Amino acid sequence: MSDQSGQDSDEIIFRHPYTKDGKRLWEITKSSGTLDLNSPYYYLIMCRHFKGTTVVAEYNGTIVGFVTAYIPPESEDTFFVWQVAVDKSAQSKGIGKKMLVYALKHAGPQKPKFLEATITPSNTASIKLFSAVAKVLGASHEFNEVFFSEDDFGGDAHEAEKLFRIGPIEF
Repeated sequence: MSDQSGQDSDEIIFRHPYTKDGKRLWEITKSSGTLDLNSPYYYLIMCRHFKGTTVVAEYNGTIVGFVTAYIPPESEDTFFVWQVAVDKSAQSKGIGKKMLVYALKHAGPQKPKFLEATITPSNTASIKLFSAVAKVLGASHEFNEVFFSEDDFGGDAHEAEKLFRIGPIEF
């Protein structure tokens, strides 16, 4: 079914967030049961101060996914992904991959040359996601450097986080 603009009303729309979207990002993360849940304040800040590198996926007026990311001040050619989440109702549709590619392409006038994220070695879903993004971008990737060790987490029984690095990326 099409709306008056001629667009399919059932399509997923990717966009940068508004501050008011922060609550929904927090809800998606909380309901995931697997993602690290940050405070609601974090999601509000990401939607306001980092809206240029944060992306939401909207379906029929409801946010069904998001990517929170930023450009590290000391690595201005790098797009660092903090969190990727897709609501359970919208999983297995390639939304995570599409959001990441959209976020990279709309990260500002200076296109990043590298995409980075930290992933635990047991998180096979994220490893597959970022590997698929590298393939779509036609870029190589590495996943071997320990970014945060178990000890860095202070004995929290948190698995080490390894750096997943894609690039260089050509647009």
